[in-house]
This record gives sequence, structure tokens and C-alpha cells, in this order.
Amino acid sequence: MRIATLANASVIHTQRWVEHFRARGHDVGLWSLEPGPQGLATKALPRWPLPSFVRYPLAAPALRRALEAFDPDLVDAHYVPNYGLLGALAGRHPLCVTAWGSDLLVLGRRGALQRARARFVLERADLVLADAENLAAAARALGARPERVACVPWGVALERFQPAATRQPGLIVSMRMMEPVYDLRTVIEGVAPVLESRRDCELVLAGDGSLRSSLEALAARRLPAGRYRFLGRVAPAAIAEWLGRADLYVSAAHSDSTSLSLLEAMACGAVPVVSDLDGNREWVREGEGARLFPAGDPQALTRALQGALDDEPWRARARRLNRDRVEAHGDASRNMADVEARFVALAGRER
Repeated sequence: MRIATLANASVIHTQRWVEHFRARGHDVGLWSLEPGPQGLATKALPRWPLPSFVRYPLAAPALRRALEAFDPDLVDAHYVPNYGLLGALAGRHPLCVTAWGSDLLVLGRRGALQRARARFVLERADLVLADAENLAAAARALGARPERVACVPWGVALERFQPAATRQPGLIVSMRMMEPVYDLRTVIEGVAPVLESRRDCELVLAGDGSLRSSLEALAARRLPAGRYRFLGRVAPAAIAEWLGRADLYVSAAHSDSTSLSLLEAMACGAVPVVSDLDGNREWVREGEGARLFPAGDPQALTRALQGALDDEPWRARARRLNRDRVEAHGDASRNMADVEARFVALAGRER
């Protein structure tokens, strides 16, 4: 099958998605305004120095010409406001649009213009993929036909994400990008009293983003020296290694569908301490595999971390429960096979 994927090539999720379908033997062309890593064979679209709501539509004529030459069996567009819009403007069918979370849960609800843009895209999609029920519900509310919406978590590679042979007591790990929606300020403020009271605890923050310099400055003021680290972007193997030996995984996101880093942590045995969101509650509940706290509340995060660290028998039970849950519902090989079957069926119907 010939698949034309439209997505941000600089994002690890795009890279994993494309590499999966290429490994399955499909001819996958990737078009992006953002440059990808060497070896991904990204086809560049024109990128004008303009606001994003103008920049992406301006690339549509070049994309139409490229798709006419490539002649895909299916167009696979990721993230509704930019590449979903590009896919809809290109006018090729069948069109699958994959929502990633904040594109519908945050941006799609922000104002009349954003809602109209989301509706324009979703009404033209032959298939809408969502990785959580709250995201699927948002897609339907914003105009996607219910019979065209499928909820399929991307899942994680269980053979890679496994507990390490030994676990580092007190190691707290964050794997979220350093952008406002993930609220790393609350993480740092919430962890600070824990590191002050527990000499064996350490905070490791992987990921990068526009807020990194301000977060590093905040950490220097609030956290004990030598007890925290900023890793920047790390490869999947390194993510698995850190999560495999971490005691706790922390996320203070204000919005999420199914967080892949949450599933990775669950698979690796890093017990989640995460904000109380619909997307998180589809996988864990308070006291049942995780500790939850209200988003934006660093004092509640401190209490949740302390409660988790104080109860080793509970953490051991949570690790077993979470691994079982991911094996049952978050296996990437099984879930991506579901996506592939939907792509094949959709391309076959169009022909």
C-alpha cells in the first residue's frame, strides 16, 4: 500500500509511526514543513515565515502536486489544525486524520474560528483515529461522523519498555515536553519539598521545549544542587532505561488523551503520579495503579508523591497491575495492526 503521511517530522511520534509502516512493507512518503532526522527521508513542504494558521494552508498547492505524482492509496494526516487541514485542502481520498490530543481537547475548543477549522477537517475525513475515548468524543462533538471515528491507543513496544534488573529508590522521572500544557513548573514546585525531606530522592527531566531555560532557572532556585538533571531529548532506548529503573513517573499535564509516556512508565514499572484527567483515568485510578492530583496544584502533587514513596507494598502492587493493563490494552504491535487493517480496508473501499 502506498501511504502519504503528513505530519511534523521532527517529533518522535511521527518517526515511530512512519518507521512502523515502512517496516511492514508499505511505501510511505512523509511530507512535512518541519525537517526530520537523517534517514527518515522527509519530503519538505514550503515553510513561509508566517503565523501557523497561514503557513500550513499556503503549503497546500505544493502538496497537491506532490500527491498527484506519488498517487497514494491513502492520505494519513496527523494533528488536526495543521496537517489535518493540509490533508483536507489537498482534496485526496481516502483521508485518515489522526488527532493527538491538544489539537481537539484544547485548540479545537478555544474559539469559533478554531472550532470551524476542526469541523472543516473532521467532516472531510474518511477515518478519524483517536487514542482515547475522551478524544474520540471531542472529535464527534466537533463534526466527525460517529461511524468514522475509531478509538485505538497507539500503544508501546512491550519488548523495549520493561522493568530494569534493579530499581533506583527515590528516582522520580518526567518525560514530558517543556511546553505550557505539560506544566513542568508544577512538577518542580511539587517535587521540591520531597527532595528537601528525603535525601535519597532525585528528579530527572527528559525532553525539551520553549520553556526549558526558565525551568532550569526555577530548578536552580528551588531544588537542592546535584539532586536534579535536565537530559534534553533522549532516544527511545534511553527513555526505556530511565523508566525501567525509576521509582516514580510524574506528569502535571493540564490536558491529555492517552499519554504514551504514561503507558511507557506503566510498562516499565515506574509508578505514575499524574494529574487527574479523563485521559489518565482511562488507564489508572487514584490508589489503583497511581496517585492522582488536581492539575496545577503543586501542594497536592507533593502529598501524592509522599504518599506513594511511603508505601512500598502498594508500589509493588501498582507495578504488577499497570504492566498487566498495558499488556492487555496498550500493546503497540497489536494496536498498530488494528490501524493497519483499517488503512487497508479504507484503501480497498476507495478503489
